[in-house]
Amino acid sequence: MSSNIKVSRICQHCGQEFEAKTTVTKYCSLVCARRAYKAALRNNKIETSNREVQAVKSIAHEQLKGKEFLTVRDAAILLNSSRQTIYTLINEGKINASNIKLKKTLIKRTEIDKLFLPTTTVPIVPDIQKELKVEACYHMAEIQEKFGISEKALFDLIKRNNIPKLKMGKFAFVPKSRIDTLLKAKNE
Repeated sequence: MSSNIKVSRICQHCGQEFEAKTTVTKYCSLVCARRAYKAALRNNKIETSNREVQAVKSIAHEQLKGKEFLTVRDAAILLNSSRQTIYTLINEGKINASNIKLKKTLIKRTEIDKLFLPTTTVPIVPDIQKELKVEACYHMAEIQEKFGISEKALFDLIKRNNIPKLKMGKFAFVPKSRIDTLLKAKNE
């Protein structure tokens, strides 16, 4: 049975307008129908492959959660970061790790968990620039001259006693009161 109707349609593959003889025609030609079929097969294969990869990734991720000791690569996968980020955390002391042999670094799973524990709040230190005035401070060279102390010893003393420094350009200044009490006590 043939149809004498003509319906204006748009091809679902190429998007061109065409005249169809039925109301259910989807494609303008046999070529577009074949191309659409092949594209659907290709998309189906890609979706299947993506689902399989995702399933394998999730299984590997779940296995990593159960391990007690992790390599740097495992820790990077678990934290969704790079290996270099893990090495940086190790060097900063935020993660404790052990070197087994020359190229095998192991991290305890509890170390990774400690990263996410709430940290104690650090008291806010007032801005040293606002509190200190240059007139009430020594320049580093002045301290070395006045007290006869070497540069390294002076910097170690400042660091050990947490003495605040006022930096202006390339010069550093420290409060006279703190230095006087420290170095006079040592000279006596």
